[in-house]
Amino acid sequence: MICQRCLDEAVIPVGGEYLYAIVKPGMDELHLPKGYDVLEVGEEPLDLLALIEDELLLALPIVPMHPPEECQQPAGLLESESSKNAVKRSNPFSVLAQLKRDPNV
Repeated sequence: MICQRCLDEAVIPVGGEYLYAIVKPGMDELHLPKGYDVLEVGEEPLDLLALIEDELLLALPIVPMHPPEECQQPAGLLESESSKNAVKRSNPFSVLAQLKRDPNV
């Protein structure tokens, strides 16, 4: 995966523990132990490959990143001079704050 902080390749460990109970359609699920996901299997065979793919996709992080101590800032991404010398602008809503304080309006 690509680290979203440094834009370099990152190896992200993916894993999890999954508990499934395979039941026939219409079977009562109340007698199953807590923590089990129910898979109803009828006439069609269970698509195990799709199930594993879905679980792997759900286990991936939303924003993949290296640990902070391993991340390096991308070369060429330096703070520009214009951002250091940025001019402070007045708040355009300060007029509204003045109107709020003035009881005659």
